[in-house]
Amino acid sequence: MTNKVERVRSKSAPAVRKEPAVKKETERRPKSSKQKKLKYIPEDEELYSSKEWLKKYGLKALGLHLEKLMSAHKHASQYIRVTGHRIGARYCDVFPKVKVRGEKMHMELHHHELVQYEENLDHVITRYLKRWNWLLLGPHRVFGTILEEAVVICIDTSGSMITVINELKRELCALLWTVLKPNKIKFNFVQFASVVTKFRDTVVEPDYDTCIAAAEFIGNIMAGGNTCTLEALTEALGDPEARATYLVTDGKPDTSCRAVLGHVSKMENKHKIHTISLNTLDQDAIDFLKKLSKQTKGRYHNCVTGFEGNVITHQLLSNNLPASLLSEEEKTLEIPVYSGDDLRLLAKEVAKARQFMCNSQKYRDLLGEHSGETKVMDLKIDGSVMIPAADPNQRSAYGV
Repeated sequence: MTNKVERVRSKSAPAVRKEPAVKKETERRPKSSKQKKLKYIPEDEELYSSKEWLKKYGLKALGLHLEKLMSAHKHASQYIRVTGHRIGARYCDVFPKVKVRGEKMHMELHHHELVQYEENLDHVITRYLKRWNWLLLGPHRVFGTILEEAVVICIDTSGSMITVINELKRELCALLWTVLKPNKIKFNFVQFASVVTKFRDTVVEPDYDTCIAAAEFIGNIMAGGNTCTLEALTEALGDPEARATYLVTDGKPDTSCRAVLGHVSKMENKHKIHTISLNTLDQDAIDFLKKLSKQTKGRYHNCVTGFEGNVITHQLLSNNLPASLLSEEEKTLEIPVYSGDDLRLLAKEVAKARQFMCNSQKYRDLLGEHSGETKVMDLKIDGSVMIPAADPNQRSAYGV
């Protein structure tokens, strides 16, 4: 008899051991609690590409993507044959409806949550604009961001560069003393026209004496001759200690673009090639530089020649937008179209953040007006146009 009782207990034991699994489910925290914590964006600029920087501090990484914060409850309705109308679910009359990317959603955000969201977004937009302004100043405007610890800078000194060679020499010296030396980036300069001339055989440490010699090398650069881009890239990619090559040019090579791309793809010790378009108007040359950088997993940068971007960042960082930008004709402030990778990605994120700010303010107005009616607000996202506020007398620092 005792053996039967023991067997029964042993069989019922596994059914009692389900409690630990239930505890694990109850102890799990919701993902939304982690997304509410806003990450800190350092005030000092970091040497990252915009793609890497936005992975750390983009709207999605910071938990400020407005569409992600919206409720997952979709608008539900059912056709009633007797009445001949579609009737919504009960919660459809409780929460306001908004249309996100063509789909009706129910908003469950409270007024104070939207106010807190706008305050956080305000700080983030200001920080984005500061980095945008940083990318438009000094050597970053011409060469972009130098990321690697050992680089070779190939400088086009052909005859077509004669109009910009003096400015380029000044920017190269500024790059030498403000970027390479302070960040301890090993470097080498390769000048190419009809022939290729190297500053050193390989990359060197940026000590004081080496920088003095490099400044003298830059000062002796003269423009004239052909454009032997293929030979210059062969010399740069042949340096085993280099981690990247920065190609500064204003046009296509003397040889065919296809030959250069094919030669680079066949090289064994190749590294990233970041291409820099300097005063280039030829679309074929721009396409060649973009293909070359993409083929080697590098970045394309277009030197910004005007001051339009600096003026816009200054206006957006000020307390209020100038009255001329909010005239009776309702002029909109547009972000300049950048073809370079870093500025293009950052400007796109700024435009998206400003649109989210405008949408959040419309959400708050909708919450105040909502009283059970079936009102739908269609909010479209425009990645290029900055929409001003509906009331010109009430503006924030970012103009919405």
